[in-house]
Formats: sequence, structure tokens, C-alpha cells
Amino acid sequence: MVEQEVTIEFKGKHDHISERMKEHATHKLGRLANYRDRLTRIEVVADHVHDNPEVELIVHLTKGAPLVAKEHSTSFSATVDLLVDKVDTLLRKQKEKQIDRTKGRGEAAPQGPADTPEPEEETYEDAVRKSLS
Repeated sequence: MVEQEVTIEFKGKHDHISERMKEHATHKLGRLANYRDRLTRIEVVADHVHDNPEVELIVHLTKGAPLVAKEHSTSFSATVDLLVDKVDTLLRKQKEKQIDRTKGRGEAAPQGPADTPEPEEETYEDAVRKSLS
């Protein structure tokens, strides 16, 4: 399988994102390389980059809706660190959920407790007999 590169786009609102900030974010987003097969594009949207920044990560997946995480912190790098942790956790949970679903295929659904028998459904004939008596 050919590995694809994930495109990272930077967008600054009210401020310009410096090359140093972009390098830091790109380096930190490298942690998400484990999920490269499921990611297509990552958008880093930063507002007021130099003064109490609000950063939003929009992670576009090959299937499904994009994951969105938003965070405030004292610096751009601290905010990016927090966001990468958040998105990593979301992707890991999503992957575990997918693995759990595929493991359950072909197996019978778990039944209730074995010591309580399920009530039998009333047949049409039984219902007719009851109504006639």
C-alpha cells in the first residue's frame, strides 16, 4: 500500500502565523502519523496567535465527518500541544471502536442471564383459542 502524505494547512485570523510556529505545529502533528491511512488533511486555524491564542484543529478523515478540536492557552506552542493530545485521543478511541465492531462480526449477540428463560411468544392459534374461550 502506498503511504500518502497528510496535507497541513495553516490559517491565521487577525494575525500571521510565523514559519517557526508552523514548524513547531508540523513537528507536533507528526505524532498523528500512526493514523496516516485515515487522515487526508489537517487545518490549523489560529486566532490572535501572539496574545492568548485560540487554535482550532480540523482533521479531515477518509471516511466520516471531520474531527474538530479547539483550545485556548497562553502560547501558540502550548495550545498546539494540547490539541494534538486531544486529537490523538479522539483518533485512538475511534480506532478502538472500529476494532471492537469488527471483532464482534460473526459472533452471536450476548444473551441475558442464563438462569432466566425468555418468555415464549404467543402463537396465533393460542391467541384465537383464548379469544374463543
